[in-house]
Amino acid sequence: MKRTLLIVSALAVILIAGCNGNGSDSGTAATILDNISTETIAQEIFTEIEIPSSVQKGAEDLEFFFSGLTLEGIRELSYYICASGAFPDELLIIKFDTARQAADAKPAVQSRLESRRDDFRDYAPDEMYKLDSAEVRTNSNWLFFFVTENNARVSGIINSYVG
Repeated sequence: MKRTLLIVSALAVILIAGCNGNGSDSGTAATILDNISTETIAQEIFTEIEIPSSVQKGAEDLEFFFSGLTLEGIRELSYYICASGAFPDELLIIKFDTARQAADAKPAVQSRLESRRDDFRDYAPDEMYKLDSAEVRTNSNWLFFFVTENNARVSGIINSYVG
């Protein structure tokens, strides 16, 4: 009897904690996101969006492209750029150890976006629409940066993971 009462009480606590009073299931979304790799999200994006002459870069390349970005706390990343440099297209997805590390990295990535806007304003003004709607955002311990032909669609795909 005591054991049954204990089990029922434990289940009630789990259900109450899971609902968190506002009807959202952010706990579930966070759990799902923790189990997804950066490459899974990148590959889903690439089923619909192309980065011209795409090449994948690694963590060792980040400091070259993102001045002031520290590699500390990066759990995994996926980073793709246009290898020819003729187009501003980029996709960066980083999973950090903590939300604080993701937030601390955001200014360096935002600086990269501003630099790319300056580079392409005169070089390829027809490509500015990609940069004008580009995004740098964090969600928990994740950081997302994308400059593509369809940033709204990339945002939608990311939203399907992070809510």
